Amino acid sequence: MSGRGDAVSRRRQIEAAIAAHNSNDREQLLLPPDAVRLLTLMFRRDAVCRGLRLDLELAFGRRTVDALLRTLTETGFVSKETVGNGSRRPATYHLHLPPRRP
Repeated sequence: MSGRGDAVSRRRQIEAAIAAHNSNDREQLLLPPDAVRLLTLMFRRDAVCRGLRLDLELAFGRRTVDALLRTLTETGFVSKETVGNGSRRPATYHLHLPPRRP
């Protein structure tokens, strides 16, 4: 499959997982449409994302990125791996499809 085909397939997987989450139980935290866009940008080629924070903030705004990542972590779509305190290395995010149940 081509690189573009992989990206389209990944986007469809993300869209389907978020749609299933949003329709599953109304007591859950619903995810906004920007969640699909953010996850697609972060995980275009792999289930691991490292070092795109500034690009994401430029695309969405810092507050939006913070809120979306917090919500995606709380709902189990993303987990965050941090390096020790004071490190300047960026956090690593992992995509979970289907989401891990918190």
